[in-house]
Order: sequence, then structure tokens, then C-alpha cells
Amino acid sequence: MNPSSDIHDPREPEILQNDDSNETLLTRSLERCARLLATDEELRRALPSPEALEQIRSRQTAIESVATAFALYADRPCLGRRALDVAAAEPDGGGSPRPLPEFRTASYADVWSRVEAFASGLRHDRLADTGDLVGIMGFGSTDWVVADLACLYLSAVSVPMQTSMIPADLQHIVAEAELACIVCSVDQLARIEAVLPRCPSVRGVVVIDLADGDRRAQDELDRARRALRALETGGRRLAVRTQQEVERLGRQHGIVPKVLPEERGERDPLMTLMYTSGSTGSPKGAMIPESLWRRYWQQAFTRSHDPRLDVLPHVGINYSPMNHFIGRTQVGRSLMRGGVTHFVLRSDMSTLFEDIRLARPTALFLVPRIAEMIHQQFQAELLKRSRDLDIAQERIEHEIMADMRASLLGDRLLLATVASAPTPPEVLSFLKRCFEVPVIDGYGSTEAASLTFDDRLDREFVTEFKLVDMPELGYRTADEPYPRGELHLRSLLMVPGYYKNEQATRELFDEEGLMNTGDIVEQRGPDTLVWIDRARNVLKLSQGEFVATSRIEALYSAGSPFIHQAFLYGNSARSYLLAVVVPDLQAASAHLRRRGAEPDDAAVKQLLREEIDRIARDNQLRGYEIPRDFLVEGAPFTRENGLLTETQKPARARLRARYGARLEEMYAAIERTQIEQLRGLHEELGATAPPADVVVKRALEATLGLADVEPRGAQSFAQLGGDSLTAARFSRVVEDLSGVAVPVGLVLDPTSGVRAIVEHLERALASGAARRPATFDEVHGAGADVVRAADVRLDRFLGPDELASAARSTPAAALPARARVALLTGANGFLGRFLALELLQRLPEEGRLYCVVRSRNDALAFDRLRAAYASDPALVSELDALSGHGRLVVLAGDLMKPRFGLPDDLYAHLCSEVDCVVHNGALVNHALSYPQLFEPNVLGTVEAIRFAVARRVKAMNYVSTIAAVGGLGRRGPIREDEDLRALWPERPIDSGYAVGYATSKWASELLLRDARDTLGLPVNVYRPSSIMAHPLCRGQINVPDFFTRLLCGLVYTALAPRSFYQDVRPDRAGHYDGLPVDVVARSIAAIAVDHQQPPAGTGERASHATYHVVNPHWDDGISLDVIVAWVRSAGYPIGRVDPYAAWYAAFRDRLMQLGERQRHLSPLAILPAWEHPALVDGEVFDAERLLARLQQLAAREGSGDLAALPHVSEQLIHKHLDDMVALGVIGPAAARAAAS
Repeated sequence: MNPSSDIHDPREPEILQNDDSNETLLTRSLERCARLLATDEELRRALPSPEALEQIRSRQTAIESVATAFALYADRPCLGRRALDVAAAEPDGGGSPRPLPEFRTASYADVWSRVEAFASGLRHDRLADTGDLVGIMGFGSTDWVVADLACLYLSAVSVPMQTSMIPADLQHIVAEAELACIVCSVDQLARIEAVLPRCPSVRGVVVIDLADGDRRAQDELDRARRALRALETGGRRLAVRTQQEVERLGRQHGIVPKVLPEERGERDPLMTLMYTSGSTGSPKGAMIPESLWRRYWQQAFTRSHDPRLDVLPHVGINYSPMNHFIGRTQVGRSLMRGGVTHFVLRSDMSTLFEDIRLARPTALFLVPRIAEMIHQQFQAELLKRSRDLDIAQERIEHEIMADMRASLLGDRLLLATVASAPTPPEVLSFLKRCFEVPVIDGYGSTEAASLTFDDRLDREFVTEFKLVDMPELGYRTADEPYPRGELHLRSLLMVPGYYKNEQATRELFDEEGLMNTGDIVEQRGPDTLVWIDRARNVLKLSQGEFVATSRIEALYSAGSPFIHQAFLYGNSARSYLLAVVVPDLQAASAHLRRRGAEPDDAAVKQLLREEIDRIARDNQLRGYEIPRDFLVEGAPFTRENGLLTETQKPARARLRARYGARLEEMYAAIERTQIEQLRGLHEELGATAPPADVVVKRALEATLGLADVEPRGAQSFAQLGGDSLTAARFSRVVEDLSGVAVPVGLVLDPTSGVRAIVEHLERALASGAARRPATFDEVHGAGADVVRAADVRLDRFLGPDELASAARSTPAAALPARARVALLTGANGFLGRFLALELLQRLPEEGRLYCVVRSRNDALAFDRLRAAYASDPALVSELDALSGHGRLVVLAGDLMKPRFGLPDDLYAHLCSEVDCVVHNGALVNHALSYPQLFEPNVLGTVEAIRFAVARRVKAMNYVSTIAAVGGLGRRGPIREDEDLRALWPERPIDSGYAVGYATSKWASELLLRDARDTLGLPVNVYRPSSIMAHPLCRGQINVPDFFTRLLCGLVYTALAPRSFYQDVRPDRAGHYDGLPVDVVARSIAAIAVDHQQPPAGTGERASHATYHVVNPHWDDGISLDVIVAWVRSAGYPIGRVDPYAAWYAAFRDRLMQLGERQRHLSPLAILPAWEHPALVDGEVFDAERLLARLQQLAAREGSGDLAALPHVSEQLIHKHLDDMVALGVIGPAAARAAAS
């Protein structure tokens, strides 16, 4: 191959004037192509032929199309490999031939002759025949393509296999596919040999890629033959042949005719299996039948997404694994267009750029890792040349790009494509500027082939698509400014399913038959989709923030010449990330020496830290997206060490296995360091009163391990890497340093930055209020491990002036019999959203509902409330219909701030207008203790009381929890009229799951009782039990609650105990206490708006009533055991395990093995709750008062539904499961998926 005499010297930079669009670059490439064709005979021979393509597309089968192509292009060069000098061994002394600096090609006629001979030899030697499954395992080569096409020729099923898979996955594929024959390269013989004793279906092994004169390869073949001969026992035949031997046999015994698919006697026979990587479990075989395979050869391989590309000659170089569709597509497109493909010499990529320069391709496929290597080479050279400061940086860049353009990728490049994983935008832009060719960014999958090109949907094949909400990952179609969600689609190239894997096939498709890609995308236009990440690669941190790891890893590795590779690590138990960083040690060392520093380990790590922080600033990454610390790994991630997949993607499961233990140790070390820093803070700051921003800065540094954090920044505590536990620790540190208590809820407020904490401190310090009126220590005593009801009195929270002012307010006797204006807190929560609808329905037409929602302003507060209904359009419509004419006013407020954080004039207006308060808002966190929830929940209730007694006394309706009176362990029913002070005179501050939350509700109830006794505040307390799914509205469940987590666990593990109860018997089968959310909301709202004065003659100024909003059918026998049966009737297979301890152990083990996302949704966080079986005769909560009150109201309204508290039903459980499917929490049930 002689260099082209193209008129343009590629070393002369054609600087693009701020236009590196593919449209402009394609015009340039087409012009350059015309110049090349004038002088380059090889390129003219590689031009596509429209007439040939028309004949190829007209054939009836895939094999006929392929045979037609080889006949029409018979004289053209087809496949190339590096030439080898057989006479000269390589200097390593191993006997391998030395490669020569040239490629040798075989013509289409030569390759097809080998295909016919190899297919014939397989049949004659009874190694494989029509309908058999044949494995092919080796790096890309001419021999590999011959084997693949021979399967097509025989109408056998080709099964390409990864060369880097673990033995268990290899055995799984060979056994599942029942391979008759395995074609493998000589370097894969040992791997094949290891699994064959357990794979009796294999009757032959054919060795490919044996170079003439390669003594080392011949020795390995001889050894394998001896070893495999030992397996020929018990009548088993296991022939070991070379490809040359099989082809020779085929020619000697006669070429057999090609086999058409219909000769198999099947409607649409399977033609090839493409096994996935198995990174999330055992590999799955994507099935490609004849109809689909024909569409590939006739359409996908013969057309481009842009017709203008179809006129370019194809000279390619292939380094992609052939078991991946990228590799097969590159070869297939070249064959169908009459082009030539060259295979690189070595699979380890050590000769890649040398091979590219020798092949001089016109089209080049780049996986992101190779694209990043090219970019890093540019960055390193730029650093090297930039030492001469007299030369302008722009000129240096142009010179380097010109040099790279002239030689690095050959001198005929017209087009580049990147795919298989995300490529950072700056790398794409660089490639276009450097090589001055269009760079197409492709996205696709094994199961659906090509999906987008440059973010535009490939409408040639994709006929339908939709985005599906993934709320558990933070992606919704209602997101602004663009919808985001999981991509589901229908494509002409999508596979029908997975081989012998019905469960995986069901999970692949949704109820409409659209394929679930497992990818999160953003829709920026009618057919414009921007890929975000694989759903399984999105980490949810403990503070609820989501991290798309692959995108950020790509930014780090592409953004610095000193960072070769990066792997991010985190989990839902931590609020920040760690990482493993592989430096480019040569570049880093040279740079450090130029700075006058010795490139030791510490200096290299500091340089990497600076680069990570710079890249984070440049890309405006949030705090939790920046690794707090990292391991420096000297050895790169490679395919050979198993840390990269065959398409150069991170092998995440293996990376976690390799580095997980060390990274967990790093987490522990960071936390130990933070404790030591906390100890030293008091000594450093001394007894002085430091400024508020200094206090917050040092507290953030100590609790989050952050350096140089901006205390007046806009990022929230969660965005900086904090969660509920670190928020509690941070709050204590701030109080210790400043004397000012900071509510945990304020710290965790997602709508404001940490500057709000500084402002809170400044206000408190400026007013001289070193403390809020009450703290946990002041009420219960410092260090208390139990809290006493006698200590929870209103006069410890409200000062004498406030109490006196409340006593002068208009009394409750002046309240209307039916509320006109209500104020609701916690409106955007699961129960709160339905309380809002019920209150709007029950307030008079001229009435009004105020909802206090935490947000930055009223408009965003309204949006936040409205988003709570987004899963069901009917709910949104109902809200819009009920809230018109000013009946609904949503206010941006905060229960933990004085006057709810509202302007003084607005607060005063509400005090005069509102006559009914429904206090539903609380910080619901079952991991926090009572002292940590004291401020958000108890002081939040104090603020609600303060409002309820200001100016006019209002009716107070408080949503508590049945857990506030649970745990007594007594046999008799707990009545609604029992005095809470007598039931629970004292409680532990924290003794297990959700105890802290229940105690905060207990304390709030005590305060409300005292407010009634001392200030005449009318109080209704509602104690709901389990709040279950809405029976009608789609997607309306409480995902993180106790019951949903249990259902997740049952479905994920497919295990349940024989019984959840320890003393089950025929006459007593247990009872599950739960009500649908609409029933709970309806009951509370109906009672709340109907004000009851105390009975005459009692002398009471205000009423006090407690209602147990529970399922009162205690003897209905509808237990968790029955619910398990209903989960099974929904189509989810669940096995029963006995004894209970064995179930618990197996349940725990299976939950621990789940992926990160499923672990987060599972019952793992509350697992101790299931450690022991429950008592059948457990606690019973009497609900006579609730039933009587609802019957009274129902009679007045003429509505029997109000008083009907339903049993838990099979229909409701099925609806709950359907909602979990709709929200992506679980997959669809097997039985109903099959029926649909």
C-alpha cells in the first residue's frame, strides 16, 4: 500500500472557524474523498456499488444475501491481517513469527472458498451440522469470520463467546446452549479444556488463528490434544482439529450446498446467539432468528443513518471483540458494501496505532477508552511543548493536532464513530478539531441494535418509544426542563428474547411489548434523546442524592493528562464517594519534576487530587459527585486482568470485588479522622465566640471531611455529601461551638443551601438568643436515656408572655360548627397529598385551604405539591378542579422556623383567618433517635400550637402514629380514651427501629393534651397504622415504608416463612393492620372539618379526642401469611421455608446479594424487625370511637362509604404490586406478563 498523493498535506492545519459540527465536517470529508479517489486505486475498489447493494437486498434469506455479496465482490480485497515473517522468530525467544510492517489481504473469492470448505468439513467430520449450536471463541480475525459465515452456510447457530469470561460463565454458556462444537483460538484452549469435562454435548474443538511456523502455538495445540483425548471415555467422541484440517477435509470430500433456513423445518429458526457480558448475573443469550438476521444483512449492514455516508469507500480496522455486536457490525457493513477490513495484530491493543497507520483506514470505530487515549496523548504533548512560554498556546495546539492528523490514524481518515459507552463532549470536540472529520456518536444495545446517532433517534428501525418514570433513581418524565426516565422502545431490530430464560425475557419487555433498555435518557426534542447512564450504574447515596457514575468517571479520565482511569465507589449507606484512580505515571512524574518536586507517592496523589478538584470545578460537579478520597492504583484496568470488559467498559462487579474491602477501610479511616478533628475543634476555637460562617465552615470540615468549603454557598448539606446521621452530628457540633441549636430539619432542607444555616446562626446570635426557648437537654435533662411524660409541659416551650397572650385569644367556643378555612402541614407527603384533596372536597365552596410546603418560594412550593400527584393524570386533574378560584393557596414555609418562616403580615392574616389546623408534617426518619428528632418534630408541633392559639383559638388536628402507644405488650385492647400519660409515663430515647420517631409523636401528643388543658385548644389526635396503596390511583404507594419494603423482599428473594406467626392455629390466624390511604385521609378530613364543642355541663373549654385509624377487623384472619398467598396469586413465585430461623437466614442472605438499587428498596434497613416471628394474639387497638364518629358523620352526609373501613383484600395487594411495577420497584409478574 503506497501513501496517497492527496492534494492536501494533512500536516497543514485547516483550522475550523468555530464550527466543528458534523454537518460541516461531512462536507469537507466528501470533498476530500473526491480528491483521494482521483489517485488511490485501492479506495476506488472499496467503493460501494448501488447495483450490488440492490441485488443483496432483494434476496430471500440471510445466507443468500451474503453469498450474493461475495460473488459480486469476488475480485475485491476482503479481509486483511498483519504479514508475518515465518523465518524470523520474535526476540522473546518463544518461537512466534515476527510481524512485518504491512497487511496482507484475502479476496472475497478466497474467503468464500474457505467458508464453503470449512462448512463442508464440519459436516463431513460430524463436528457440526444444520441446526447445531457452534461456539466461536477468539479475537477478531479472518479465521473467526470464516467460522461464523460457515455456520450461516450450514444453517447452524453461531454462538460467539467472550475471551475474558470467568470459567463459571463459560461453562454456563456451553451447557445452556448445548454446543456441539467449539471453534477457538489456540490461546483459549486451556479455558475450553477446563470446562469440557462438565459439558458432554461438545463433540469437537476446532482451533483457529494458527500461524505457520508458530512453534509456541503448535506446542500448546499438542498439549491440549493429549489432555482432551483423556475425555474420550464411555463412548464420548471429542475430536480436536485445526481449521486448516477441517477445510482440507471439506475440499477432499466435496463442497456441500448451502442450507436455506426453511430446510430446518422451523417457522423462524434461530441463527445466532449473542451472549451478554454477565456483569449483573449469568450471561444471557440474546436470540437472533432468521427474520432478524436477514434484516441485519440486508438493511442494517447496507445502509447508513445518513445516506451521504453511503458513498464513502470502506477501508476499516477492527480491534473490537467479535462476540460483541460492534465487532460483527463493523465486519458485516464492510462485507455488504464491498469494503476491506483489517484485523489488528494483538488483542491487548499494544500494536493498535501501528496497525492503524499501516491500514490507513477511511472509517474508524473508537470505543471511548481509545478516544480518551488519543486525547490524553494530545494533552501530554501539549504539556511538554508548553514549557516554551514564548509560543502562544493556540499555535502549539494547532501544531500538535497537525502532527497527529498526519500520522496517528493514517492519512485517509474520512469518518469516525464512537459508541459502546459515553464519550465526554470535550473528547468528541477534540477529535473533530484534530482530525477534521465527522465524529458520529452512536448509542445502541445488543438487544435492540442501533438506537441513536448524535442523539437523534434512528427512525429507520425504531418505530416507537416512551420514557418511564424511575422515581427511586430521581428521574421523572415531569422533570424540567426536559423529561427524563428509563427508555422503552420498539425496534425492527430488537431481539424476541433470551435463550432458555423466560424470566429474563419477561423482564426485557413491558406490558405494551416495548423493550426495556435499562438506560436512563433525557428527551430534548421529539426524536432527540441524550443518554445519561445505565439504571444499574446510578448510585443512590444515603442522603438521597443520585450519582451517574459512568458519566463522571469519563469526565475525570478524559479531563486530565495525568488521570488514565477512574472508578467511583459508593453505596446507599454512605453520603459521599470514594474512588480508585489509575494515573499516567509517566506524564505525572514528568510534570512533577518540571515543578521541582520528587514524584513520590504523596506528590502523585496530591497532583491527582488537584486535577480531580479542577475537573469538578470546570464541570460544575456537586459536592457529592467528587470523591472524598481515593486509592492510587499503579496497574491499569485491562481486559487481561478482568477489570475491563471486552468493549473496554469498566467491569464494575470485578472492580468492586477487587477494591471494595480497601475502600470500606478508607470509609472507616475517614470517620475516625473526623472524630479526632471534632475533639480538637474546641481547643482550637477556645472560649471565644467565632463568627457564624467560621462555625459552619469548621463544622462542615469536621463532619463531612471537606476542605475549603464555602459556608455561604448555594449547595445544600445533602449536595455536599451529608445525610440524616451526619446532619445530626453536624447540628451537635454547631451547638457545641456556638451555643445555638440548629434543627436537623433545617440542615437537611433540600430547598436551601448551607448559607441558610449561617443566616440562622447570625440571627440567633444577633438577637442574643443563644438558644431556642427549649432544647432536649432543658426539657429532659442532659444525657437522659429515658424521657418522662411529666417533663413534657407546654410552659417549658412557651414563655409567660406567650401563654398570657394565648389566654387572651378568641376562645374555641367561637369556632364555626364546620371549618371554613384550614391550614395543612406536610401536604406533599404520601398521606398529606390525599388529605389536601379530601379537605378541598369538604370545605365549603367559598372556603380555602392553605398548604405549607418547604421550598424557596410559593411557585416552587406549588410545583412540589402538584408533582406528588404526577403518577396518575386523574389525580392532577382532580387537584386542578378542586383548587380553582383561590380555594388552594400553597405557601413556601418551614415548620422549624418561627412563624413557619412566613412574612409577619401573612402570618398575622392566617392567625385571624384559619379556623382549622391539620398538622401532618414531620420529619419521618426511622433511623434517627428521639433527641435527633426533637427539634423537627416536637418543636415543629410547638410552632403549630403557637399558631393555633394566636389571636383566635383554632381546632387542632394532629396526625400521630399508632406506634406512639404500641409496644406495651399487653393482651387486652388499647382504647382510644386511655390517657397517654398513664399508658407511657416514660419512654426510652432509642431502643430499636423507629422508636425515636414514635417517641417524638408521643411527646407531641403530650404537648397537645397540655395545650387543651391549659389554653383551651380543641384537639383531635389521629393514630394511623400501616397506610397502604390507593385502591384506584396509579403509582400511589409509599415506596420506603415498612409494608412496601416487605413486599419488595418477598418478590426479590422469592422466599417467605411457613408462617410469620409463632403460635398460629386454626381458630386464630393473625391479622394485618392496614388501611388504604384514601380511607385514612377521608376519615381524618371528615372529622377535622366538623368541629365538636365539649359536652354541656362538663366545664371543659375545649374537646380532646383520640382516634385509632386502624383496620378494626381483628378476627378476619387476613394475616401476612394470607398476603403472601396473594402475592403468589399475582404471579410472583414465592417458596415457603420452615423453620422461621432458616427462612430469616436465607432471606437475609439473598437480600445481601441484591444489587445496590434493590438493596436500597428492600427490607435490609429494617431487617431486625423480622428476626423473630410475631404473636398471633398481638396488640389490638380499639377503634370504637372512630367508628362511632364516622357513622355519625355518614348518617348526616347520607354516605355509607365514610363509615366503611375495608378489609385488606387480594385486589388491594395486587394493586399495590402493580404500583410497584409502575414505579420500577419490582418487575412485572410472570403469569400476567405472559398473559399480556
